Amino acid sequence: MEKQPLWKRCKRWRNRLLLSIGKYTLPYVYLAYIRFVWWTSKVTDEMDVLREDLQQPPYKSVNVLWHQDVFCVAWAFHDFRPHTIASVGDAGEIIARILKLCHFSTVLRGGSSKGKKRQTPVLDDMVEHMKTSHGVCGITVDGSYGPAYRLKHGAVVIARECGCPIFTTRIWCKRRILLPTWDRTMIPLPFNHLLLTTRGPFYPPQDADKPEVLEQFRQSVEQRMLDTTYHSFLAIDKKAPQDLLKLFPPEWTPPATSALKENQE
Repeated sequence: MEKQPLWKRCKRWRNRLLLSIGKYTLPYVYLAYIRFVWWTSKVTDEMDVLREDLQQPPYKSVNVLWHQDVFCVAWAFHDFRPHTIASVGDAGEIIARILKLCHFSTVLRGGSSKGKKRQTPVLDDMVEHMKTSHGVCGITVDGSYGPAYRLKHGAVVIARECGCPIFTTRIWCKRRILLPTWDRTMIPLPFNHLLLTTRGPFYPPQDADKPEVLEQFRQSVEQRMLDTTYHSFLAIDKKAPQDLLKLFPPEWTPPATSALKENQE
């Protein structure tokens, strides 16, 4: 068997070294930075509805977020000691270490929309885990490859199988960097105003085992998430950024002020 050229082997060794360094340094860099952001910022926490719901049966819920909020999720939820899924691969290994450092109780490793052979087993694993667990199961519902602001079926399936409600959460801030990625990942800056908004509970219908009913429920939760996202824009920016509204589904329309208030209650 012909050996690879030396430069290719050196490149592979270099990548392994960088990955090894990253696994043991980036989680602590993240933790130091996000703590500094929270410490120097005004944080408006509207998550009490989730905390109160966890004090009564079934003592569990599925909390759904956009992938755009993924940078803040680990620290925003660290008090809940939640359960979640991290992708396989090198980046997933680093993310899993960050989540564990932020007191996530369970981090299952699985595939994404580009790895459907791995997607179903990890979803089944999370369902089985949540059936015997309490607390929050956190899912970024449009990840890992989009499209942005579209809710996939995984979270509603977990809620249906476990008989627990869904809560929507949005994390937004005044001073931010939006990365040029498919989801426009948000990086909060220090000395900021952060808004953590949670709405719910939304229970799956009793006949959600029917595909058409489950799809209607999925659409309903997606609509709630989109309206909450729009609310976060108005609450922080006083207007909706047009470049982000372009990522919304084309059929979505901004809710009237009265309807928006009712939707947030």
